[in-house]
Amino acid sequence: MDEQEFRRLLDLFPVVRSRDYHAESASSRQAASCSASNEIKDWQDAWHDERKETENQGTDLHDKFWQKLKLTAEKKVGAAEADKFCKAFQHVHRKLVYEGLSFEAAQKFLNS
Repeated sequence: MDEQEFRRLLDLFPVVRSRDYHAESASSRQAASCSASNEIKDWQDAWHDERKETENQGTDLHDKFWQKLKLTAEKKVGAAEADKFCKAFQHVHRKLVYEGLSFEAAQKFLNS
């Protein structure tokens, strides 16, 4: 699944933020742009990595969140597209949570 296709599917879902969410100032984002750019490149490279072993690492489709995400995606885009979307979403989740992608890099990636 390429980036544009993932973004198109992601845009079908509403944005949910915690009550204590605060957008960072532009100056703090610019200060981190160099390291964020490198992290984004690493993230995008990993995005295209389709190794089966990393597909299921750190996530379990039996978990309620992943089940609910998959069911909701199936209702919106069909089973085949939902499966691709969920795998891509899990990959991004693993990269963000387990490999320490910075907030700035994730935000810049999502805004690109």
